[in-house]
Amino acid sequence: MNAPEMVKILEVRVETPTVRTFVLDKKIRARPGQFAMLWIPDVDEKPFSFSKLNGDLEITVREVGPFTKRLFSLGRGDLVGIRGPYGNGYRIKGEKICIVAGGVGLAPLMPLIDEILREDRELTVIHGAVTEKELLWIDKLGSKKIHLLTATDDGTYGEKGSACDILENLIRKREFDQIYTCGPEPMMKRVADISLREEIPCQLSLERYMKCGVGICGQCCIDPSGLRVCRDGPVFTARELRGTEFGRYKRDASGSRCDL
Repeated sequence: MNAPEMVKILEVRVETPTVRTFVLDKKIRARPGQFAMLWIPDVDEKPFSFSKLNGDLEITVREVGPFTKRLFSLGRGDLVGIRGPYGNGYRIKGEKICIVAGGVGLAPLMPLIDEILREDRELTVIHGAVTEKELLWIDKLGSKKIHLLTATDDGTYGEKGSACDILENLIRKREFDQIYTCGPEPMMKRVADISLREEIPCQLSLERYMKCGVGICGQCCIDPSGLRVCRDGPVFTARELRGTEFGRYKRDASGSRCDL
């Protein structure tokens, strides 16, 4: 296991009231969907996927706990430790692709979107959030060759409802041969169930509590398959996760079960 490399924060961009992008003085060769362990000395180390891989590395983060709160207090010129990349990323398949993103789950899908567009494949992106202020990069996505659809829980932007509601309606009208998703686990479970029902291959990025990040400690193993999120994932197919804990529960730092 490699020691963290200390790198400088070049820029911090405020994306939404709860989400920020950290631009790091680091170039990395990685696949969309892979992750790195980010370390703040005397605080903790946590896994984060990449929101931009070309040029200086970017990681987009939502504030959810003590680690991200401390990260949000850092600014240009401060140092963080990073090691990686780790895990398996998204694999590009299909010619008619649909991406379903919930909230900050859009972030690790952005490098995938860029790669799909470079290969000139047909792409639909469904992006959902609780409210308009939590939607990410709508202008950026709208300027690309993408069929973009949006939804908010409160109806302040796009359709009122969830990204899954849009997907349910869309697959009755359009044909897709691959679905990619990332976001809150209940949302991804519904996307996975839709994909299995419609027999459309689906890849999704799963989040679990991690310690080592390299498959040694077993903290992130999935019941009952034993698949390690850090090593075998974090990207899995819907078929791989069928019949597992996915969408039902996960485990905290102590290993205790937490229902979703």
